[in-house]
Amino acid sequence: MIKVTVVLDARGKIRELLIRGHAGYAEYGKDIVCAAVSALAETAVIGIEEVAGVNASLVKREGYFHLTVPQDDSEEKLSKAGIIIDTIVLGLKDIARTYPSHIKVETKRGGV
Repeated sequence: MIKVTVVLDARGKIRELLIRGHAGYAEYGKDIVCAAVSALAETAVIGIEEVAGVNASLVKREGYFHLTVPQDDSEEKLSKAGIIIDTIVLGLKDIARTYPSHIKVETKRGGV
């Protein structure tokens, strides 16, 4: 199962996105749930860095993705990054509704 943790700051803004595990929906290379989650995760990074202009921290390895949005950038850039990551999380939640035995999304305040 893929476990997604969305971490909010004190103002309710998403600051971290942690994705762990594998969906187990199908064999490697044919798992549409893993492919969808991976595509959204990579899109988040591209959008935050290329569209919003925010230099996010990223740790990525097999079955693990941890994106942290810095809090020390301009309000305009952070606002754009917030819209992008909010949209990505909506996509992840939609996948979780469709494939509830393969992905779970939780939201929490503070750090992971």
